[in-house]
Amino acid sequence: MRAAIRRLQEGKRWWAAEVVFRLLAAVFLRLSFLCFRDLGRSVELPLAHQASAAEFALSAGGVVLGWAALACLLAGPGLFRLVPYPRRRLF
Repeated sequence: MRAAIRRLQEGKRWWAAEVVFRLLAAVFLRLSFLCFRDLGRSVELPLAHQASAAEFALSAGGVVLGWAALACLLAGPGLFRLVPYPRRRLF
């Protein structure tokens, strides 16, 4: 397990990690879609109502899952790459 994490931190290309992150992005997109679909169904209720805590949670969950899917899709295993930072402060 340590070898896999070290490999991700060094930024080496690894096909298994690429596949896992793409599948994870697909799962996150599907869950985001389900959140927004259920939220859309609650909007179409015949009675006007105040937004409940569950509806706020669905909308927040959909947005967070959508951004997580985008990050997994675009960055992939690069999310775990170590980023060098300067030793002294710039400001």
